[in-house]
Amino acid sequence: MPTVNDWVAAGPLVLPLLAGLVAWFANERQKRSWEEYVRKEQHYTALLQALRGFYSASASKELRDEFIQQVNLCWLYCPDDVIRKAYAFLDSVHERSGARQEESELALGAFVAAIRKDMLKRRVVARTGLESSDFRRIASR
Repeated sequence: MPTVNDWVAAGPLVLPLLAGLVAWFANERQKRSWEEYVRKEQHYTALLQALRGFYSASASKELRDEFIQQVNLCWLYCPDDVIRKAYAFLDSVHERSGARQEESELALGAFVAAIRKDMLKRRVVARTGLESSDFRRIASR
């Protein structure tokens, strides 16, 4: 059985090894976090680019369908607030909603602000309050 003197003698060898191991794990965690951030940024970019389907002169059914598909994918990586604001925006642009242009603009602004807040947090979604009944199958508009 090792004695105290044996542990003291091994200290100069073991401590750098442990410190290196801790540093390696910290570095790997930081790399993974960065990769997840970049992936989330790419998803949000595609989501925001598809918004042109609702507003630009090149408004098209294909872009609106792409936006709806991207909103469905939000369930994989977005916090609850972003998903709820995306649905609120879609409700505001629905023809039968009767929403005025300024209401749609406010809903869009709230949606984009929620995305910005999520990107600035740089955190991976770990908890959700959403239920299966919150998911909505949205037909193309």
